[in-house]
Amino acid sequence: MNNFEKINDANLAHRVKYGDKESYEELYNKYAPKIYYFSLSYLKNEMDAEELVQDVFLKIWEKREILDASQNIKAYIFKIAVNTIYDFVRHKNIENAFNDFAQVNYDKSSNSTWNKVIFNDMLSNLNELVTQMPDQQRRVFHLSKRKGLTNEEIAKKLDISKRTVENQLYRAIAFLKEHFKKETMLALLLTLTNYSILF
Repeated sequence: MNNFEKINDANLAHRVKYGDKESYEELYNKYAPKIYYFSLSYLKNEMDAEELVQDVFLKIWEKREILDASQNIKAYIFKIAVNTIYDFVRHKNIENAFNDFAQVNYDKSSNSTWNKVIFNDMLSNLNELVTQMPDQQRRVFHLSKRKGLTNEEIAKKLDISKRTVENQLYRAIAFLKEHFKKETMLALLLTLTNYSILF
């Protein structure tokens, strides 16, 4: 039975890789319930778990060209699910932190819609500032804050010294502090260590 399932998965992955929507639907029907209950055990919210399932399978479709039929597709799907859960929880934590910040710093803090507008505006401004960084500085910042690489890993990947990585990160954060509005500075600092949610 296990061998049969593996062959099915390999065939499905191969067909999905080349854009077969029926095979993609079959893959979804096979694993979506498993991902749903797996996600629910962490998120404790049915709507959030349903949304996460959709995000996971959307990512699979968008990245279908890199599917490898020789690999364990089940493990691949659950890996995407784990990463998506991690990002989802981080995003929720940052939104909650921002709402706490807004209650203290904005007159209209009782209006959640207003807070959301401010939050989105902050992220938009932050993204715009990142695009203005010099190329190497932007790459270092991206690898550190979006990809979560250590300074040593970044140095090896970009073939530069660890000290250069540290200097570029310092300059990047200093640049953001200098150009960001003072009233949103705390929110910015809360965001910097979880920058992957911004993309």
